[in-house]
Amino acid sequence: MSLDGSFPRRDFLRRAAMIAATAGVGPAFVAACSSTASKSGSAVASGGKVKGGTVNFWSWQGYDLLTEPAVKGWRTANHVGIHSGYVGTHDEITAKFTTGGGKGVYNLSTYEAGYGPFYVSLGIPSALDMSKIPNFAQVYPIFRSGPIFNRWWHFNGHQWCCPFTWGLQGINYDTARIKAPTSYTELMGPTFKGKIGVTDDIVAAFVIGAHALGIFNASSLYRPSQVSKIIGFWTQLKKNARLIIPSYGNMADLFVAGEIVAATPGWSAVNTFAAQKGDHHVSHVIPSEGAATFCDGFMIPSQAPDPDVAYAYINEAFSPEAQAQEAEALVQAVVNPQALPLMNSATRTLYPYDQLDTVLTSRAPLEAIPVKVPSGYASFADWENAWTAFKA
Repeated sequence: MSLDGSFPRRDFLRRAAMIAATAGVGPAFVAACSSTASKSGSAVASGGKVKGGTVNFWSWQGYDLLTEPAVKGWRTANHVGIHSGYVGTHDEITAKFTTGGGKGVYNLSTYEAGYGPFYVSLGIPSALDMSKIPNFAQVYPIFRSGPIFNRWWHFNGHQWCCPFTWGLQGINYDTARIKAPTSYTELMGPTFKGKIGVTDDIVAAFVIGAHALGIFNASSLYRPSQVSKIIGFWTQLKKNARLIIPSYGNMADLFVAGEIVAATPGWSAVNTFAAQKGDHHVSHVIPSEGAATFCDGFMIPSQAPDPDVAYAYINEAFSPEAQAQEAEALVQAVVNPQALPLMNSATRTLYPYDQLDTVLTSRAPLEAIPVKVPSGYASFADWENAWTAFKA
């Protein structure tokens, strides 16, 4: 299994992007090049634009913004082609740029915030020239300055990544059947016996468990005894669970079928997935203890060919139009506030933009992936083993 505990959530990104496949785009490797795209590199024009060139993308399906009209129109106008290779787990990104021959081949990829320091230690991203991404100046201040910015995207004297999409994972619940849970422990009550689901999402589960026990730390450094306590929390919750839910798609189906009234780890996007199936009563809440958060950003791998076309592509991805369109396509949150008026109300209201700083600094901070840990602390492999035993 991969290091990416949000794999069930990623299933939805791939499923949503299959729309592209029905339009004649291959699901594993995409070639959407303009017939006039340059094969020999891009010519940089004023304003960060390019004339010709090719983006070679390696990351999650959907994150290349392949079908979003704003970016698609930009590619056509600037004669930019795109070749996309897609991953199923985050460690496929890691492998591609360490032992997989990706250096010198791909000029655009992404990393989830928690991987940032680890990736820089491996020499995966190149330091970014932010003068070539002027649209990034439009994003919320919390994503471009301050402690969070300096922890995950800008450190060692350089900016390595530009965060462009994020989301929250707390509790989903049926508003027609129960009130919004204010605490995860409410789901342990007798009235929830056989009526809840526990989602098979390792990272989100560990973060939520740590929040619920009051031991959360953004470095994800937990002693084996603390891991046991986190698993103990989920074991107690599991007593009321109807089942372990394999994916967020299954969660939406279970709500629609009336088989559960609540589920955790949740995801704001499940509200939309259920609504698309006719159930408009599913909502998402961050309980008092806190929630898990993910945030993905663009990076330019070291030794990237034709980086200028990648810079221009990233810059376009931060335009208000592209941000609004990616939010609706991915059912995730934006980082550019100018995108909010351009979004449909259902997508816009999924995320608490008016409480952004509070959410990301105290209620649902980003967290590291414990790939390398000091002696005496549990690694992700330890998390994985403990979670597997819990499910069994």
